[in-house]
Amino acid sequence: MKEITLDIDNVCGADEFYDLLGKHIELPAYFGRNLDALYDVLTEQPGGIKITLVNTDVMEAMAPKFLRKLKRMLADAAGE
Repeated sequence: MKEITLDIDNVCGADEFYDLLGKHIELPAYFGRNLDALYDVLTEQPGGIKITLVNTDVMEAMAPKFLRKLKRMLADAAGE
């Protein structure tokens, strides 16, 4: 399994997260920039991809609902 640690210290929401993610993994041209599409990308890679988030305080303050859903989806994808 490929493992990536993302420092999201300056990330305020979903769009900024997907922009940052695209700098660390290759996202397909058809990527839908939503959590369902991200789950598919993470689990369809040979061996899978595990993403760990660090420095989440800004996103916790600015987009807590997205961060909760993102963390839940990342845990599900890692367990796949």
